[in-house]
Amino acid sequence: MLEADLTMSPVDAGAPAPMPAWTGRLFIAMVIYGAVAAVWMIAGFGGEQVMRYVGLLADVPVCLAATIITGAAARRAPRGAVQQAWRCMTLALALYFIGSVIAAVSWLRGIDPYPGFADIFFSGFYLPLFIGVALLVRTAAMRLPWVRLALDGTIFVVGFGAFFWFLVIRPAAQTVEVGLLKQVLSQAYLAANCLLLLALGALQLVGVGSAGGRRIALLLTAGYATMFIGDIMWALGKVGGSYLPGGLQDVIYVVCYLPLAAAAREQLRGRPTQAPVQESGVDLPAQSLPYAAMLSAFAVLVYFARGDLGGPAALMTIIVFALMLLLMVRQGITLREDADWREQRATRLIEARYASLIANASDVIMIVAPDGRLRFTSAACQRTLGLEPLDINGRNLLDLWAGEDREQLRAFLSELAMSSSGVVGPVELRLERGMGRQTLEIVGSNLTADPAVEGLALNFRDISDRKALEEQLRQLAFHDPLTLLANRNLFRDRVQHALTLAQRGKHHIAVMFLDLDNFKNINDSLGHEAGDQLLRAVAQRLIQATRSCDTVARLGGDEFAILIEGVAQKAGVEYVAAVVIEALGAPFTIGDSQVRVAASLGVALSAPDDAADALLSNADLAMYKAKAAGKGGYVVFEPHMQQALRERVQLEADISRALKAHEFFLEYQPIIDLGTRSLLGVEALVRWRHPQYGVLQPARFIQVAEESGQIIELGRWVLREACQEMHRWRASIAGGTGLRISVNVSGRHLQHGNLIQDVERALRMSELEPGNLVIELTESTIMQNTDANLERLQKLKALGVRLAIDDFGTGYSSLSYLHRFPIDILKIDRSFVGRLTSDDDGPELARAVVSLGETLGLDTVAEGIESEEQVEALLALGCVAGQGFLFARAASLAQLSASPFVARRNELWTAQAANQKASATGRFPALKIAGTRNAS
Repeated sequence: MLEADLTMSPVDAGAPAPMPAWTGRLFIAMVIYGAVAAVWMIAGFGGEQVMRYVGLLADVPVCLAATIITGAAARRAPRGAVQQAWRCMTLALALYFIGSVIAAVSWLRGIDPYPGFADIFFSGFYLPLFIGVALLVRTAAMRLPWVRLALDGTIFVVGFGAFFWFLVIRPAAQTVEVGLLKQVLSQAYLAANCLLLLALGALQLVGVGSAGGRRIALLLTAGYATMFIGDIMWALGKVGGSYLPGGLQDVIYVVCYLPLAAAAREQLRGRPTQAPVQESGVDLPAQSLPYAAMLSAFAVLVYFARGDLGGPAALMTIIVFALMLLLMVRQGITLREDADWREQRATRLIEARYASLIANASDVIMIVAPDGRLRFTSAACQRTLGLEPLDINGRNLLDLWAGEDREQLRAFLSELAMSSSGVVGPVELRLERGMGRQTLEIVGSNLTADPAVEGLALNFRDISDRKALEEQLRQLAFHDPLTLLANRNLFRDRVQHALTLAQRGKHHIAVMFLDLDNFKNINDSLGHEAGDQLLRAVAQRLIQATRSCDTVARLGGDEFAILIEGVAQKAGVEYVAAVVIEALGAPFTIGDSQVRVAASLGVALSAPDDAADALLSNADLAMYKAKAAGKGGYVVFEPHMQQALRERVQLEADISRALKAHEFFLEYQPIIDLGTRSLLGVEALVRWRHPQYGVLQPARFIQVAEESGQIIELGRWVLREACQEMHRWRASIAGGTGLRISVNVSGRHLQHGNLIQDVERALRMSELEPGNLVIELTESTIMQNTDANLERLQKLKALGVRLAIDDFGTGYSSLSYLHRFPIDILKIDRSFVGRLTSDDDGPELARAVVSLGETLGLDTVAEGIESEEQVEALLALGCVAGQGFLFARAASLAQLSASPFVARRNELWTAQAANQKASATGRFPALKIAGTRNAS
């Protein structure tokens, strides 16, 4: 674990940078310098004066170099405890370097530095060093034997302390007079060094892992142990008064820094890989340190009893010493036996655990010879395969399989027998069992070289349920669960495959996209269950209307697709499209009801260079063209449709920008009293001043805004702008307070937007009277989701606004629903008005609408009036209000101010005011849209 922390992985602390080259050169220089200095001092070159300078200054350069290399190791060590440990050791060496410089200077000046100022730095050296070693010990072991370490430390310090005091320092101190401070410092240095060696011993005790971590611990121990020996020799010389610079202790001081620098370089060399975690092993040198301390203490006792070897005290000392040795040996043997017993117990426990796991495993475990002969079978064989292990052991495994699976198993065993390592498989095999069939998955390992197995280890797993589930998932992944037709993924895959074959065979394929028209009405009126029945019935008719080699798919919702292969010419595809449309045109029986649905169908024929996605996109685009053309038919894709699609996409992207850039503006078409030809109100119509296409009419962009959802924001702007402009403009019109403004609202705005809040905000901001605002909705819009729309319309009426049905007569309104809705105005569609002067039933249809309005108490307004004959016919039917190109095209309000209809209204209003015939409210009595119904 020491190596794991000294060279951490990039995941834990980031990869350390490569070892700087200069550290290697500096270390080599240290080695050369140390060797030269040691030889110089041992040989005594230069005489006593030169030796004095060399002895005092020789260790300073190597101490500085070791400090620099250790600092580099601290800087590049992985972040965390390891880096902090090397920083502490760098600080310790720096303090020692300062102390050495101060001591050397003192000696050179002829002053004995012991004790002195340098001892402050020498004493401070131990604290950061202890912290650094403690951090390494802590990172090297997750759990430390603190109690044992404390006992070992006490034994070590007391034993070796007694040895050095009684046999080394005390005898030397008795020969000379030594001050109290010098004795205290000597003992303090001795105790600190003993504790330091103990800490390094603890590092050896817990430090396990790869060789790199071990080398660092050993080098640190060697360096500081050598320093310890030098301190002892120096202390003895100082206490005894025999110290001379350049002696053996100074040689030791020079040498001790080399292992420390080597340990730092080992840290710099460490690779950022996680070392394997291992159990702490027994380190004999580290474990023997406390016993060595005890033996040293006994040696002191024997030394003092040597004068009376025949006396009882001496004999008892020898006996106690021998007994202690025997006790230590016995303790070692006991610990060894205890360790062996624990190991055997753990082995038996592991064997029992593995036997239980194998006996209760859900997978079948077999050991077979390379030729297939069964040597062992687990109990799961009976549960999984229905075979008793005792009945098949000794038989050949190949006898259980037959046919192709037998040969597959034989090949698997041969491959496994030739494999030297690793797992072979998995391989799927089918096994006939009674009336059913199992699917098994087999993996194996070649363990013939393992003396515990000596065979091929096989693992069988029953995957029958998984294979069945995979088949179900595959079915669900490629088929529609409601109709069991191919889904979008499978259809696209088949189109791609058919397109590849067609391009090779120089023929064509065709793709049809089909969408049911008004399918939502079936769900809303009959319920979703009926809708699902209808979709299944449609799927069956599509299958019957196509060939067996064609692919019919449901893409989602009410969208279907058909793939037709082997197309010779376009006419054949159009014939199939017509057949499909006709087949879907017949009524469907859903429960007790018969319903009719139409379909819009888009057809795309493949070209030599077409890709599958492009072909599908073309069919989709053609289908939308068919739906826009009136539904219930088919459209064959043409290249120019793609340009229209790109333009539509561009418009969709431009709408949002146009709202922010204020590119939309309003024009107004007047609504005229047909009898007096005076102005009753105006209808607001939105226009788009596009920077690229010029002024666009609503037909170019309203449908795009509707489908993209941007119609809500656009409708909200039209409401606000129309109300504000109308409120300002009518001040210039006589009796202008009676003029009304009509605004068209989309179905999406009604159903999914906050229409009520938007109307209320527009009225509040413009200060327009609610009764002068007419909200126009199409007939088909209000008939969708009728109950919810009825509630919304009632809330609009509560605000005081008027409601109009636009294009009335073109939808499918039920009279019962029309009677429930709070409608004020019916607008006769231009298609009815255009047929008023023809010989068909146009006048009768218009008469029916006007009569219906009179019956329900509603006003009627005719749209699209283009001739005086139409005006006369409408007046004859009782419709007295209308709008159209006969009167005026849509224009700005400023342009309408100069129209004759505004002038006519001014005249009538002035005449009525002069004759005092105006109503008490001052409103013009022409229609409900302007006041009361005109009887003319």
